[in-house]
Amino acid sequence: MGSRDPIVDLDAERHERVLESIASHPLVRHIHMPIQMDLANQEKISNRNILQSMDEMVEISNPEPEGNYPVVGVIDSGVGPILDSWVIDRFDYLQPSNYDAEHGTSVAGLLISGKKMNNLNIIPDPDGCKIWDIPLFPRGGSQSFLREYRNGFGDFLQEVEEGVAEACAKGVRIFNLSINVIAEVKDYGVYAAQLDKIADKYKVLFVNSAGNLENSEARKSWAKKQKDVINYFARRSDTIRPPSESVRSISVGALNPPGTSELAETPTRYTTRGPGLRSGVKPDVATYGGSIDRSSGLFSIDLQGHKTSVHGTSFAAPLVARIIANLDATTQNSLTLEALRAMLIHHASIPSPLRSRLLAFREIVRGFVGFGKPIASNQMLETGDHQITMLFQGILTISENKPSILRFDFSWPQSLVNQDNGGCIGKVRMTLVYAPPLNRNFGDEFVRVNLDAKLSQRQLEITRKDGNPSYINQIKPKDSWGSREKVLIKHGLKWWPVKQYESTFTSQGDTSNWRLQLECLVRAEDTFPVKGVPFAIVLTIEDPDGTRPIFSEMRQLLEASGAILQDIRPNIRLRP
Repeated sequence: MGSRDPIVDLDAERHERVLESIASHPLVRHIHMPIQMDLANQEKISNRNILQSMDEMVEISNPEPEGNYPVVGVIDSGVGPILDSWVIDRFDYLQPSNYDAEHGTSVAGLLISGKKMNNLNIIPDPDGCKIWDIPLFPRGGSQSFLREYRNGFGDFLQEVEEGVAEACAKGVRIFNLSINVIAEVKDYGVYAAQLDKIADKYKVLFVNSAGNLENSEARKSWAKKQKDVINYFARRSDTIRPPSESVRSISVGALNPPGTSELAETPTRYTTRGPGLRSGVKPDVATYGGSIDRSSGLFSIDLQGHKTSVHGTSFAAPLVARIIANLDATTQNSLTLEALRAMLIHHASIPSPLRSRLLAFREIVRGFVGFGKPIASNQMLETGDHQITMLFQGILTISENKPSILRFDFSWPQSLVNQDNGGCIGKVRMTLVYAPPLNRNFGDEFVRVNLDAKLSQRQLEITRKDGNPSYINQIKPKDSWGSREKVLIKHGLKWWPVKQYESTFTSQGDTSNWRLQLECLVRAEDTFPVKGVPFAIVLTIEDPDGTRPIFSEMRQLLEASGAILQDIRPNIRLRP
């Protein structure tokens, strides 16, 4: 053949017969087709439909020498020279001439100066973020990607691991990955599993975009009537893109910002829909990603320093990465990755236009926004006197050939105890995040250990044969409507490593003695991991009336019980 390219057979039927023949072989379990990549849709960038530049120049301030800034690794198409003062290092796999830094610069611009360029309600966290640049997406779109990475996304993830290893050695823990495969998620895929292995190996957290629909696939605007929403989505399936089904990562969907022609805080017309998997929640959260309007309502910066209108889940992801990195820096890296995820999810809430029990029952809202829209990192660390939030983080280990059970006994705040009958009052929210062993060889049962948290109240009557007091669980999984196994898996998130619980007590039980308990269940074919299972629990108790001094009461009770308390105090940080 010499230097000439081989002749390509374009007969679809012959290709189909070849695939059927390969699939019929007993040694073949999976066939992975050639992939296309989505960098907020590279084709749209070249047409400038996603990045609309303006004449306004953005003045990028330099970091303060003594400023304590968060750090985010940006795995993208590269960060341009306009932001060099914030780039602390760069992974050099690709030469600058081999990548187009336009997309990566706009992603990094939101991390560095997003608040300055946008409405305060869109980006509440303070500006300023150091960048560890990992440019891995080559110039030229999908074809160039496959020339650079011969074995596709698998080779790409190998370079991701190299870049993460280099940044991790310098203390970087949060990485933004606004790159997806153009394919539907149907199960826990090989790329998501590879990304999770990288996260486990280097103890890092990826924030991944959920993926975008092409312009031709974009949905209609979100309807104002619930009936119209349900009827419309009954006929559509817009599944999230790999590797956003990654269990260890935070996957992010996109919402319409205020000030556009779309209904604010509803899913954008392009954001994909989860979970993709048969159980679980994906995306984890959603935030503003810009609408498809010419002025999207979300603004960043281009290579020349102009203010730029952007839209895509690629630009929602850095807003969440920025929140997590701020939380990590503010708490001086004292929180585990599970605790960071738990804090983010615990304080997220469903946007007001989507708060419908009917839409929740149909799982339409969860498929787009997961656990909700996050709040600013400083709001997570501040609480009114009418509530208290407690964080428990650690590793559930094995003891005498069986998993240990975590128990924490405490007393209910006295001002929330009915003095007539001893019943307890209050609103309780609880979030559990843990890192179970994963094995995709088991298909839908790839999560091998299930942890479950209980908030139990002591009973006055002694019914146990050993004479010990009895405790009854008083908290329920959020959005769960039954106790059957199928319902617990689908709605109660059994076997999913992120769970939420919620209950409101008007006069519950007859004692003020409570117990937080963490239990585990292992698949029949497996054993509990010797190294244990890392976990984090966030528990909030509040007065529904917002008047009683819960925080001070609870703190005094905990100190009197001998519990070791440590406040998560915000670290003082300089800002330009």
